Amino acid sequence: MMKKRSVFLLTAFALMAFAIPAQAQTTLYIGGGGSFPTGDFGELADTGWMAVGGAIFGLGDSGFGVGGEVFYGQNNHKEEVSLFENTKTTPYGIMAIADYTFGSPDGLQPYLFGGLGLLVHKFSGDGFDSESESQFGYQFGAGLAFNFGLFIEGRYMGASDTQYFGALAGWAFGL
Repeated sequence: MMKKRSVFLLTAFALMAFAIPAQAQTTLYIGGGGSFPTGDFGELADTGWMAVGGAIFGLGDSGFGVGGEVFYGQNNHKEEVSLFENTKTTPYGIMAIADYTFGSPDGLQPYLFGGLGLLVHKFSGDGFDSESESQFGYQFGAGLAFNFGLFIEGRYMGASDTQYFGALAGWAFGL
């Protein structure tokens, strides 16, 4: 378990990203898709789903942006490895993110991003009380943004004992 001070500092860092004044365009986004567990988590959990939402604040005309994101998902556990019925992991949290977007806003825009923050791993099922563990989390990925607001992306997210790949699509709009 993380110490309360570490959780506070990570949360404050992520929230500060929302307060950075936009020198260029501010983009809000929401999306969702599949989550595919990897590593030890992949041995326990099936393919699941995840949803994200956040804001990116452009830093001038450089293509760089910073922001914050919240995420929430769920992966049911494989029946053959679970001691209880209907077990699942619910990963959720908040991250500060940075991205770099290539190309012109009038066309297809590839982008790269990464983030650091808090990932909570909640384990629940029939026959026992749910348990949660907060950990330092990370993510990195790449995507394509279309000039009419649609985006598609792939991302890798994780913490010490929960790692997964996400394939997402969503809608972004500028303020």
